[in-house]
Amino acid sequence: MLLRTLSDLACESAEVRLQDDPRWGRENCILLRRTRRADHGPCTHTLSIRAAWGGTELCRVAGREIGIDDDSFLILNHGRSYSSSISATHPVESLAICFRPGLAERVCGAMFVTLDRALSDGDTIAPIEPEFMENLQPHDRCVTPVLRFIRAHALHGIEEDAWYEEQLHFLLERMQRHRERLLAQVDTLRLAREATRREVFRRIGFATDFMQTHYASPIDLNEIAHVACLSKYHFLRLFTLVHGVTPFSYLQRKRARVALRLLRTTAYTVAEVACTVGFGQRSTVLRAIRRWTGLRAPQIRADRLADAMP
Repeated sequence: MLLRTLSDLACESAEVRLQDDPRWGRENCILLRRTRRADHGPCTHTLSIRAAWGGTELCRVAGREIGIDDDSFLILNHGRSYSSSISATHPVESLAICFRPGLAERVCGAMFVTLDRALSDGDTIAPIEPEFMENLQPHDRCVTPVLRFIRAHALHGIEEDAWYEEQLHFLLERMQRHRERLLAQVDTLRLAREATRREVFRRIGFATDFMQTHYASPIDLNEIAHVACLSKYHFLRLFTLVHGVTPFSYLQRKRARVALRLLRTTAYTVAEVACTVGFGQRSTVLRAIRRWTGLRAPQIRADRLADAMP
C-alpha cells in the first residue's frame, strides 16, 4: 500500500514521483493531497476512483475534460491514460485510489459465487473483469460512505496496510453494486434495443459531464447537444428521458448546488457567487437556491452544512 499526503505547499506531482517506485502499478495506492496548484500526467493507471472536495480537479481523458468536485466521483478503468490538474484560489482536497491489478477481477468474481459454491471451491474464484461507466457519478449512499471513511482515516495518518486492504475490498463491492444499478437504470429507458439504450446513456453521460464541468460558462443547448453528437431536438428529448429534468433545469440545479456551498463555506457576497457559478444576477441565484433547496435568503448562510440538495 502506498499512502501519500501532500500539504498545500507541495508543488511536485506525487503521481510522477510514485511512478519511480517499483511498487507503483503493482500495489494498491491511496493518494491524498491538499493543494491549490497541481499539474501532472498524462500517465497510465490501473482501475481507479477519484474524488475532490473544496474545489475542482480537472481530469483529461479520451479527449474530454471532466471536472471532479464536491458533488461527484469518477471511476476510470484499468489501463486508462489520463492527466489531471488543480488551479484554485483555495486549497482543494483530492483523493485518488488505484487498485492493484487483479484485485477488482477477483472481488467482482466472488460476488457472483453462491455460498455453497464458495464452501466447496475454497479460494478458487473465476475472475470477472468489471467495465465501469467513465462518467461523473453523483455522491450516493453506496460508494460515497466508503470513500469518506477511507479519506477520514488517511487524514488521521492511519497507515496499516491490512486495514486499507479490507476497506478497498468493501469499496470495490460497492462500486460493482453501483454499476449494476446504473445498468438497471439504463434498461428502464423506453427504447426498444439494449444497444440503443446503452449508447443513449453513454452520449447523455458525455453531455452531463460537460455541463458539470463547464456550468460556470454561458453554455447553450446547441453546444451541449454537440458534445453528445445529437441534434438539439433529439438531445432535449433523450436528456429529459434519462434525467427526468430538462438540460436547463439540470444546469440551474448544479449552479444552485455550487452557489449554496460557496455561500456557506466562503466570505463571497451573493453577487460574487452569482458571477462565479454562472448566474447573471444576484436575484437569480437566490431564486434558484430557493427553488432547489427551499431555503430563503436568511437561511442560506446557516452554520450547519447539512446537504439540502435533492
